[in-house]
Amino acid sequence: MDTYPQPPQKKGIGVLGWLGIGCGGIVVLVIIALVVGGAMLGPKFKKIGEDFAQNPARATATTAMNFSAGQLEMVEQDDVNRRYTLKAKKTGELTTIYFDVRTQKPETVKGDFSAIPQGATAPAAATPAAH
Repeated sequence: MDTYPQPPQKKGIGVLGWLGIGCGGIVVLVIIALVVGGAMLGPKFKKIGEDFAQNPARATATTAMNFSAGQLEMVEQDDVNRRYTLKAKKTGELTTIYFDVRTQKPETVKGDFSAIPQGATAPAAATPAAH
Protein backbone atom coordinates (compact mmCIF):
# COMPACT_ATOMS: atom_id res chain seq x y z
CA MET A 1 0.00 0.00 0.00
CA ASP A 2 1.11 3.36 -0.93
CA THR A 3 0.74 5.96 1.71
CA TYR A 4 1.17 9.51 0.81
CA PRO A 5 2.67 11.87 3.34
CA GLN A 6 0.09 14.05 5.03
CA PRO A 7 0.64 17.84 4.69
CA PRO A 8 1.45 19.46 8.01
CA GLN A 9 -1.58 20.95 9.74
CA LYS A 10 -1.82 24.74 9.78
CA LYS A 11 -1.26 26.41 13.07
CA GLY A 12 -2.78 29.79 13.95
CA ILE A 13 -4.69 32.31 11.88
CA GLY A 14 -4.11 32.77 8.17
CA VAL A 15 -3.20 35.96 6.34
CA LEU A 16 -6.82 36.89 5.63
CA GLY A 17 -7.66 36.47 9.29
CA TRP A 18 -4.91 38.87 10.35
CA LEU A 19 -5.95 41.31 7.64
CA GLY A 20 -9.54 41.22 8.91
CA ILE A 21 -8.41 41.77 12.50
CA GLY A 22 -6.25 44.74 11.43
CA CYS A 23 -9.04 46.39 9.46
CA GLY A 24 -11.52 45.75 12.26
CA GLY A 25 -9.12 47.32 14.76
CA ILE A 26 -8.78 50.44 12.61
CA VAL A 27 -12.56 50.75 12.34
CA VAL A 28 -12.92 50.47 16.12
CA LEU A 29 -10.23 53.15 16.65
CA VAL A 30 -11.97 55.51 14.19
CA ILE A 31 -15.31 55.03 15.97
CA ILE A 32 -13.69 55.73 19.34
CA ALA A 33 -12.02 58.88 17.94
CA LEU A 34 -15.34 60.12 16.54
CA VAL A 35 -17.15 59.56 19.83
CA VAL A 36 -14.43 61.28 21.88
CA GLY A 37 -14.11 64.12 19.36
CA GLY A 38 -17.88 64.61 19.31
CA ALA A 39 -18.02 64.71 23.09
CA MET A 40 -15.21 67.27 23.25
CA LEU A 41 -16.17 69.45 20.29
CA GLY A 42 -19.96 69.08 20.41
CA PRO A 43 -20.56 71.96 22.84
CA LYS A 44 -18.21 74.20 20.83
CA PHE A 45 -20.10 73.51 17.60
CA LYS A 46 -23.42 74.08 19.39
CA LYS A 47 -22.18 77.49 20.61
CA ILE A 48 -21.02 78.42 17.10
CA GLY A 49 -24.44 77.43 15.74
CA GLU A 50 -26.21 79.59 18.33
CA ASP A 51 -23.91 82.52 17.52
CA PHE A 52 -24.68 82.19 13.81
CA ALA A 53 -28.41 82.18 14.56
CA GLN A 54 -28.21 85.34 16.71
CA ASN A 55 -25.75 87.46 14.68
CA PRO A 56 -24.37 85.74 11.58
CA ALA A 57 -22.03 88.61 10.66
CA ARG A 58 -20.36 88.66 14.10
CA ALA A 59 -20.12 84.87 14.15
CA THR A 60 -18.49 84.91 10.70
CA ALA A 61 -15.99 87.56 11.80
CA THR A 62 -15.07 85.85 15.07
CA THR A 63 -14.81 82.43 13.39
CA ALA A 64 -12.50 83.87 10.71
CA MET A 65 -10.43 85.53 13.41
CA ASN A 66 -10.23 82.36 15.53
CA PHE A 67 -9.27 80.11 12.61
CA SER A 68 -6.66 82.54 11.25
CA ALA A 69 -4.06 81.40 13.81
CA GLY A 70 -3.53 84.96 14.98
CA GLN A 71 -3.20 86.43 11.47
CA LEU A 72 -6.38 88.53 11.77
CA GLU A 73 -7.50 90.98 14.42
CA MET A 74 -10.82 92.77 14.86
CA VAL A 75 -10.25 96.52 14.58
CA GLU A 76 -13.83 97.80 14.35
CA GLN A 77 -17.11 96.36 15.52
CA ASP A 78 -20.63 97.69 15.37
CA ASP A 79 -23.14 95.27 16.93
CA VAL A 80 -26.11 97.59 16.29
CA ASN A 81 -25.57 97.61 12.51
CA ARG A 82 -23.97 94.14 12.49
CA ARG A 83 -20.72 95.08 10.77
CA TYR A 84 -17.15 94.12 11.72
CA THR A 85 -13.76 94.99 10.26
CA LEU A 86 -10.83 92.59 10.42
CA LYS A 87 -7.20 93.54 9.74
CA ALA A 88 -4.54 91.18 8.39
CA LYS A 89 -1.56 91.66 10.72
CA LYS A 90 1.07 91.03 8.03
CA THR A 91 -0.31 93.20 5.24
CA GLY A 92 -2.59 95.60 7.09
CA GLU A 93 -5.36 94.80 4.60
CA LEU A 94 -8.87 95.48 5.95
CA THR A 95 -11.86 93.27 5.32
CA THR A 96 -15.33 94.21 6.52
CA ILE A 97 -17.97 91.59 7.22
CA TYR A 98 -21.50 92.95 7.40
CA PHE A 99 -25.05 91.60 7.42
CA ASP A 100 -26.66 92.46 4.09
CA VAL A 101 -30.38 93.14 4.64
CA ARG A 102 -31.08 92.55 0.95
CA THR A 103 -29.64 89.02 0.81
CA GLN A 104 -30.22 88.24 4.53
CA LYS A 105 -26.71 86.83 4.95
CA PRO A 106 -23.22 88.00 5.87
CA GLU A 107 -21.19 89.56 3.06
CA THR A 108 -17.58 90.75 2.85
CA VAL A 109 -15.90 93.73 1.21
CA LYS A 110 -12.30 94.87 1.13
CA GLY A 111 -11.82 97.99 3.22
CA ASP A 112 -13.51 99.54 6.24
CA PHE A 113 -17.16 100.39 6.95
CA SER A 114 -17.15 103.00 4.16
CA ALA A 115 -16.72 100.20 1.59
CA ILE A 116 -20.12 98.67 2.39
CA PRO A 117 -22.48 99.21 -0.56
CA GLN A 118 -25.23 101.80 -0.08
CA GLY A 119 -28.47 100.25 1.16
CA ALA A 120 -26.88 96.94 2.18
CA THR A 121 -27.22 97.58 5.92
CA ALA A 122 -30.23 98.76 7.85
CA PRO A 123 -29.91 102.22 9.37
CA ALA A 124 -28.98 102.28 13.03
CA ALA A 125 -31.88 102.31 15.43
CA ALA A 126 -32.86 105.87 16.16
CA THR A 127 -32.31 106.99 19.71
CA PRO A 128 -35.45 108.28 21.42
CA ALA A 129 -35.73 112.05 21.50
CA ALA A 130 -35.46 113.72 24.89
CA HIS A 131 -38.67 115.44 26.08
